[in-house]
Amino acid sequence: MTKNTILIFVTILLSLAACFCPAWLSLVLVNAMTFIMFALDKGLAIKGERRIPERWLLVYSLFFGWLGGLIAQHLFRHKTRKQPFKSLFYLTILLDCIAVILYLSRGALLH
Repeated sequence: MTKNTILIFVTILLSLAACFCPAWLSLVLVNAMTFIMFALDKGLAIKGERRIPERWLLVYSLFFGWLGGLIAQHLFRHKTRKQPFKSLFYLTILLDCIAVILYLSRGALLH
């Protein structure tokens, strides 16, 4: 099995587990998966091997995994200067914050 196959398998298992967990545990799992994906991508970049597509890093960041991605970016110094990835990554944070505000306001901000 290649590393990418293992990564896909683990990602699917953790995604399924997150669907049946309490919200806080789902957040922990999504952030852990995002952190691991950034770490693996950095390792693959160093070795010059095939990388994890940026769209997957952004998708996991969009589904509230941005904190794990942000920590991994700063810890591994990975994807901190690359544009447009950096702008899209910060857009995922903004969209998640807007979603939380709308959820907590229960639509009161839309009236």
